[in-house]
Amino acid sequence: MAREMNRFTLRAMGYSSVAVASFIVALVLSSELFLAASLISATIMLLSFSMYPPRAKVERSLPKKILFEEEEMEVSIDMIGKGQIGNIEIFDHVSPMMEISKGSNLALLAPGSVKHHYSIKAPLRGFHKIGPTTLRRWDPMWLWFKEGDSGNKESVTVFPEMFPGRSGELILKDLKYRPGDMILRRVGMGKEFHSIRDYTTTDPYNTINWKATAKTGRLLVNQYEAESVTDIMFIVDSRLVSRVGTIRDNPAERSVRFCASLSSELLKRSNRVGLIIYGTSVTVMKSKGGVTALDQILHMLTDSTPAGQINLGATVTYSLPYLHPNCPVFIISALNEDPSVRDALKQLIGRGHKVTVVSPAGVEFERGVYEGKILPKYVLKRIGRDNMILDLRSMGAKVIDWPPGNDIVWALEEVWK
Repeated sequence: MAREMNRFTLRAMGYSSVAVASFIVALVLSSELFLAASLISATIMLLSFSMYPPRAKVERSLPKKILFEEEEMEVSIDMIGKGQIGNIEIFDHVSPMMEISKGSNLALLAPGSVKHHYSIKAPLRGFHKIGPTTLRRWDPMWLWFKEGDSGNKESVTVFPEMFPGRSGELILKDLKYRPGDMILRRVGMGKEFHSIRDYTTTDPYNTINWKATAKTGRLLVNQYEAESVTDIMFIVDSRLVSRVGTIRDNPAERSVRFCASLSSELLKRSNRVGLIIYGTSVTVMKSKGGVTALDQILHMLTDSTPAGQINLGATVTYSLPYLHPNCPVFIISALNEDPSVRDALKQLIGRGHKVTVVSPAGVEFERGVYEGKILPKYVLKRIGRDNMILDLRSMGAKVIDWPPGNDIVWALEEVWK
């Protein structure tokens, strides 16, 4: 526990003033009554000062360190100390980007109480801190208190909210050029050994494990790990212009949640997924599969902050060595204030990539900031955006124009069509 600081209240100042004033009056008037009042006030103060509750330390328990947006978690605080703990005021510091959904992080523990609970909710993605806990130990008369911090800071990672896609399959016909096998750690028609099971009438004879059959006296067959050859790359716009809108709903946040949701669905379908984020710099994750890929994607999306002005053209040029030939590419961008979009898509389509553009309508979010007023600049931006979308579709790209009124589930449905 950190060093405590002694503090006093206005009530303590009142008792002190009464004691000193009564003592001075007693000397001047030679009054035993005022002397008794002075002694009583001083005795109350000294007794109260000497009866502090014992020192205590805080142990905070969190059921998990990773949450998703809008998910709740209960925080438990245990007070540990010698003797009877009481008259202790606690304040558990919580990141301002998190909300208290149940209870309170400020509480006064009655004598004998050693536990406190409250719940937090994470409305926004990010890396947040909880702690330390500030303790105030009060005397029985509430005249003095000692204040200090106890417990450690704990980090809580809040991943973007993920939305389920509809049941079905996303048709991805283009496989990698000269593909290498990707082991999925599940049963399939691969070459790597997975496990042994009992023989069924539909199993081919060449999968029978004769050594295991001889040992057990029953027919056993080998199972092998499935393999996949499909790579998908996401390119997410994290420029400063993508922040237009509210802190909770803007093109940047929609792009992050959409990418997390679709990546999760694609990885469940045994694909390999890569991620490129551009803003102040270009961050690249090569195509991977499995749970580790999803975890890395979620961490990258959580860490992304809308900033910078790197355009899509420079991002595509830089990222070409990381794109597998003919792999599908998803570009998630508001497409505003970027004159390089057309050239970037020409470059990708010319190299054989199937390009899907998911575009939250940044112009409409900007219009919402002006409370729906139709300004001349909005009309010009809207015409420019419509023309760009027509050009991109004429090049062969699939473009999903995502208005603010439609949610992420709608955008996922458009992709799965």
